[in-house]
Amino acid sequence: MERYGGQGSLPELGPNKGSAVVFTGEYRHTIDAKGRLIVPSRLRDQLGENEVMLTIWPEGCISVWSGEEWDKLYAQLQEQRRSEKGNRKLQRRLYTQGRWDRVDKQGRITVPEHLKQWAGIGKEVVIAGVGDHVEIWEPSKYDADQGDIDEQGLIELFDQLDI
Repeated sequence: MERYGGQGSLPELGPNKGSAVVFTGEYRHTIDAKGRLIVPSRLRDQLGENEVMLTIWPEGCISVWSGEEWDKLYAQLQEQRRSEKGNRKLQRRLYTQGRWDRVDKQGRITVPEHLKQWAGIGKEVVIAGVGDHVEIWEPSKYDADQGDIDEQGLIELFDQLDI
């Protein structure tokens, strides 16, 4: 599916059109032999039946973006200095590894093999709503990532924020 290249704009997404999309929650699911993953209904309602972008993401997981949220990230990436090699490399990796998909009538997306390999995913996955996007993790990697933050660590992270 071509997103940029003459395809026009996507319709408004999510149940609260005009408001920010906020993905939350942690879900344990499985991927079938064809790479199809049932998106939890709470997340699916926000993704809608429009195009979604799946791509690699730091810490070895897969990110899933609604068209609306991907447009925002895309705009931010395009504002970065192209004269810096690291920016070019990041954009090249995100864009070349990214794939557009749609949530089908059964509420599934298809996770491409190269993304499953990136994340070390087999059949079992964790789906995490993390604000503006969704992440798909191999369960032991997710558990280790989450186990790194105890109560004191959470307090320290909050202290670093300007909120």
